[in-house]
Amino acid sequence: MTPLSRSDAMPKNESVTSLHRKALRLQKNGNQEGAVSYLDKALEIEPDNAELLYDKAISFQMLLRFDDAIEYYDKSLKIDPNNFGAFVNKGLCLSNPNMNRYEDALLCFEQALRLVPNDPGALSLKGYSLDNIGRYREAIDCFDKILETQPKEANIIINKGLSLSHLGKYDEAIAYFDTVLDYEPDNFFAMQLKQEAIKSMKRDFLQ
Repeated sequence: MTPLSRSDAMPKNESVTSLHRKALRLQKNGNQEGAVSYLDKALEIEPDNAELLYDKAISFQMLLRFDDAIEYYDKSLKIDPNNFGAFVNKGLCLSNPNMNRYEDALLCFEQALRLVPNDPGALSLKGYSLDNIGRYREAIDCFDKILETQPKEANIIINKGLSLSHLGKYDEAIAYFDTVLDYEPDNFFAMQLKQEAIKSMKRDFLQ
């Protein structure tokens, strides 16, 4: 964007700043439609403002308007291709069950990890996407990287157990679910997945 002179830039910049602040306040309070309205007004002044485009995408994502959110994350990334959050959030949109685009989501999480290698959140999401497209061993590799530094992270242990179940390694999977249940005995997901693994193991044994 070409810098404007101080004399003609200040009113517009102040206006964009004020509109953006109001949008973020509404966004924080859950009024996403109102936030989009203020962001649209700000974008009329600065249509190539990557931050405004990013925040508009967030509001669309909160409204479950995933196609619109993806469109605005892409617009933001064209201007700021190093926006880690835009890649992660776009991936979250794509991996939502209503979208079911896990392979596309995987590409987003890989892009995010190029920017911030070994980020636990992006690694977890990459593992989740890999598991959903049947690449279970690669998913386990992602979960293992996280567990190296966060060995008691329950969700990651459960996800690794789930991938092991998908590989038919039910004994190992059950051991991981039990690990969680040892210190979180009321963890519903660990209990449910353990029961499913036991049923699958018995079914395979009887075949």
